[in-house]
Amino acid sequence: MDSIAISEQFSQAGGTLFPDFKAFTQIIWLAILAGLTLSPIETLVPAHKQNTFFRKGILLDLVYWFVTPIITRFFTGLIIGVLIYLIFYLLGLKSISISSALMGFGPISRQPGWIQTIEILMIADFIDYWTHRTFHFSRFWKIHAIHHTAEDMSWLSASRLHPLNDLTTRSFQIIPIVLLGFSGSTILTILPLVSFYVMFLHSNIRWDFGPFRWILVSPAYHRWHHTSDDDGLDKNFAGIFPIWDLIFGTAYFPKKLPTKYGLRNQFIPESLTAQLMFPFSSSNSREL
Repeated sequence: MDSIAISEQFSQAGGTLFPDFKAFTQIIWLAILAGLTLSPIETLVPAHKQNTFFRKGILLDLVYWFVTPIITRFFTGLIIGVLIYLIFYLLGLKSISISSALMGFGPISRQPGWIQTIEILMIADFIDYWTHRTFHFSRFWKIHAIHHTAEDMSWLSASRLHPLNDLTTRSFQIIPIVLLGFSGSTILTILPLVSFYVMFLHSNIRWDFGPFRWILVSPAYHRWHHTSDDDGLDKNFAGIFPIWDLIFGTAYFPKKLPTKYGLRNQFIPESLTAQLMFPFSSSNSREL
């Protein structure tokens, strides 16, 4: 396959992997939707009393809000696209182009969309559980530590993510899902919903879902993952389904809420440049 053919395939696949004007518009609408729905709820039923619009770290969160979905997504999409091509090439599947692979192939892609959606969510969340847990217990902690720097959590805090964190997590999620033949259009359909749900989980809301608290991850559940309180450290790694934490012994969900958030015994400046460079610093400490 020559370089021109490869370039054409990446161009065709661009709508799935790379940010375009539609993706930028989606980010704006998600921000408007979250601002109109989550901000009022944060004011009415807050997990902790804090200023919704003038809290500590909000300026950095706003910077991340555009860096993560636009610049980081391009960085991640480029590398994932190359990896998918190399894997298909090494497996001898040259007849399946990148664009057709992203649109789905084989019997899995012929399943109804709602079944694929459930399967994709379960697979992606299971993979996310283990990549997330690995970040906490490995030399790669400093990459993930950026996500834990917010001391006053709000829905905007979800955007704090180092590009290498996004690349690692998305690669381990997307590549197996694509190789299994799932429809790319189904993935694209659920992405906005998952993005909003992630924002919801980081919001300053005390909801725990009551009788369904062990069915879906709630804002109260995820707050125990971001706490720097001793009893909540390294718990609740699941992003959607708490069942993974229950099975693998990392679930912690008391009726009370944590008292403090952020890193413990570790300082990272509230600066985009400093946080992007932190994984490459000489610091070896691994403390929440």
